[in-house]
Amino acid sequence: MEKYLEDLFVISSVGKSRVPGWLIRLYLTVFDVPLGKTIRIDMVRQLLKGYEMRGKRVLDVGCGVGDLSLLMAHAGAEVIGVELDPQKVESATKVAKKWHFDNVRFIAGDVTKIEHMSLGQFDVIFCIALLEHIKDDAGLLRQIHGLLRPEGFFVLEVPSALRKTIPEVEAEDGHARPGYVFEDVPAFLEKAGIRVLRKCTRDPLGLFYHWCRLSRLIPGPRARGQLFAVLAPVFIALIRITSLFIEKTGTELGFLGIKQ
Repeated sequence: MEKYLEDLFVISSVGKSRVPGWLIRLYLTVFDVPLGKTIRIDMVRQLLKGYEMRGKRVLDVGCGVGDLSLLMAHAGAEVIGVELDPQKVESATKVAKKWHFDNVRFIAGDVTKIEHMSLGQFDVIFCIALLEHIKDDAGLLRQIHGLLRPEGFFVLEVPSALRKTIPEVEAEDGHARPGYVFEDVPAFLEKAGIRVLRKCTRDPLGLFYHWCRLSRLIPGPRARGQLFAVLAPVFIALIRITSLFIEKTGTELGFLGIKQ
C-alpha cells in the first residue's frame, strides 16, 4: 500500500478504535484495508481500465476518508472530494498537504446540494457507496449530470438490493434503501441522461454478509470492528477469487456511464 494511504487510514482509524497507530500501520503494511473499500477500488479500476486520468478534472461525491480522491490525484487528475463529515475532510486535507498533493482539495458539504457549490464542470465524477444513502437519489443524479462536461464519465458503485443484509448493520450505515437491482440500473441512469458503457459485479456468493455476521459474534462495536479486520484477509481473498470464476450477479454493483 502507498505510504500516503497508510497515513490516511491510520489517522482515520485511530480515533475510532483503541488500537495504537503503529499496530494499524503494521496491519496495513501486510494486508489490504479491511473494508468494502478494497473490493470497490478493484471495481473502479476494472471500469476505468484503458482510460487515462492524467489531466482530467475529477469530482469524488461523498469521498469519505478520501482514499479514492488521493488515488486519482496520484494518477495525475485534478480532484475535488466532497464529504459531509468535517473530521474526515480535515484528516484527508492533512494527509494531502503532508504528501504535497497540490492537485486535490477536500470540501465539507452536503452532497445533495452539490449543484450550489460553484464547483464548475468535470470530466469524471465518482459516486462510490453513496447513492443508497440518499433519499432523493434521482435528484442527486440530475445534479451530477449537470456537473459533467459533454461526454463526461460517471462511475457508480452501489450494493445489490437482492443481497442478504443484517438489519442492525443497515441501520448503523444509514442506508435509505437496501440497494439496487443490477439489471435495472442502466435504465435508471438513462433517465438522468447517463448511458452505461460498462458494468461489473463482485461477491457472487454473498460472502460479505457472512463476514459481517461472523464479526458480530463479539459484543461491542469496537471489538466487532477489530474482529472484522482480523477476518478481512480471508474474506477479501475469497471474494476476489469467487468474483473471478463465478459468473453470477454479486452483492456489489459497478457502472461506468457517459453523459448524453
